[in-house]
Amino acid sequence: MSTRQTPLLEPVTTSEPSLVQQILLDIWRTTLDRDVTVTDDFFETGGDSLLALVTIEQINQRLGWTLNMGDLLRFRSIAGLTSHKAQPQAANGERAVIRMSNQGSRIPIVFLHAGIGMVDGYAPLVRLLGADRGCYGLQSPLLMSTGNRAVPDTMEGVAELYADLLEDEFGEDEFHLVGACAGGAIALELTRLAEERGLGLRRTVAIDGYLDVHSTGEPDAQELLFQFRDDIIRLSGASDAFPDIAPADLDEDTAIRDASAAIFGAAKADDPAANAFARRIHAAHCLHARALTAYRPEPVDTDLLLLLAKDNFTVDDWRAAVRGELTAEVMESDSYGIKLCQTDAGTLAARIEDFVGEE
Repeated sequence: MSTRQTPLLEPVTTSEPSLVQQILLDIWRTTLDRDVTVTDDFFETGGDSLLALVTIEQINQRLGWTLNMGDLLRFRSIAGLTSHKAQPQAANGERAVIRMSNQGSRIPIVFLHAGIGMVDGYAPLVRLLGADRGCYGLQSPLLMSTGNRAVPDTMEGVAELYADLLEDEFGEDEFHLVGACAGGAIALELTRLAEERGLGLRRTVAIDGYLDVHSTGEPDAQELLFQFRDDIIRLSGASDAFPDIAPADLDEDTAIRDASAAIFGAAKADDPAANAFARRIHAAHCLHARALTAYRPEPVDTDLLLLLAKDNFTVDDWRAAVRGELTAEVMESDSYGIKLCQTDAGTLAARIEDFVGEE
């Protein structure tokens, strides 16, 4: 933890929903099957007791909250829930593999977390791909608040741990893998393990995946801190509400405070529990960035769909790492990383559906 003094700062204010509110919006839009805002009344916008139970289950599953029907009856809007019942937790504190949609007849998809360890940037893809298919998110165990949160510090070790988790969840049943940003490299390494471990992996998709095979040395800690803050703020969509800070001028306490505000809202910027969660995300971000820098993948005999942002120049490294058919496409978008899954979800979902090739 930083020992530098944190200056007294004005509270961050923004009209944009916090990241937690965006997660709730995605859940409500899925269960209600319509667009909603943070001020809409759940029961006046089509909700009933059955949909309420489904919604509460998804909130508790994905955010690790403990809502009940009485909470939703009392606080009927997302704004009300996050003002009165919000817990400073934005991931399930007990499980790494979480269900993000109802089950279906089609082969399920497992979405692997990006560098920050969270999976909720995938929500728009889940809405489009999960109509008749179970969608799961594999979040970093470093985000868990209970139990053993030890995670290996190499990409190979992370993949071994995740292979165990997927085997526990699916056994020999089939599933597809989708990983964005650092999740793409994790997906590649999991694909290499799948055959020898007897996993039922069918298809692998990397969305703006990076392979940093030409790097030397470890990433700079100060630069990682800057990237962590930038990634969280960018994912929240509230960049204009936060001041520009040069990497050299950023201290850890300010980065944690800003991340807490982006995730939970300005009122939680200095909340100890919110700050503790933000520090877990920072730890996950640093571990995955260092593991990715050191990762030198063995060639994998598989077919893989690679959907790249315009500024991703690692396609040749992916060609060297994939011995099967590599289908690579550069997206016409200004977004990158996990943000691409939000802004270009329709295009990505269509490409994924075509690639997995199910009737």
